Amino acid sequence: MIRFEQVTKRYPDGTTAVDGLSFEVSEGELVTLVGPSGCGKTTTMMMVNRLIEPTSGPILVDGEDIAAVDPVKLRHRIGYVIQQVGLFPHRTVLDNTATVPTLVGWKKAKAGARAAELLDLVGLDPKTFGSRYPDQLSGGQRQRVGVARALAADPPPAFGRGDPQCC
Repeated sequence: MIRFEQVTKRYPDGTTAVDGLSFEVSEGELVTLVGPSGCGKTTTMMMVNRLIEPTSGPILVDGEDIAAVDPVKLRHRIGYVIQQVGLFPHRTVLDNTATVPTLVGWKKAKAGARAAELLDLVGLDPKTFGSRYPDQLSGGQRQRVGVARALAADPPPAFGRGDPQCC
């Protein structure tokens, strides 16, 4: 569950990107933020993983205020896809996909196997695409690698529960 309670993001220049936003997303529920460019959609999503800090109002994930959670650990537990994909240009598709499992301590073989499994899941044959670099992919293929990477570390369905078999 993700809950925003009167969350506001105001920048030092006075620009208000998000103003008093309240909503709740239940576990398993899919939500789409729709609106014109500049209305705060990306800012809202970036506040969930603390890439942007809200000016006021709590954001809770499974009842826990994320302001009290170390931002790096928080990001390791939340799968997300960056708007412009954000793949590392100097790393192969397989290595890009295995990034988070590697960061959280998975053994290289397990991280690579999980990356290959997810590339296959998103329709990119790991034997064909795994050794390629992001600039050798189409935009849609890059987006699919970003989705695979977001799922790679098995983000837990409930916030704060680590994967006991991760390493």
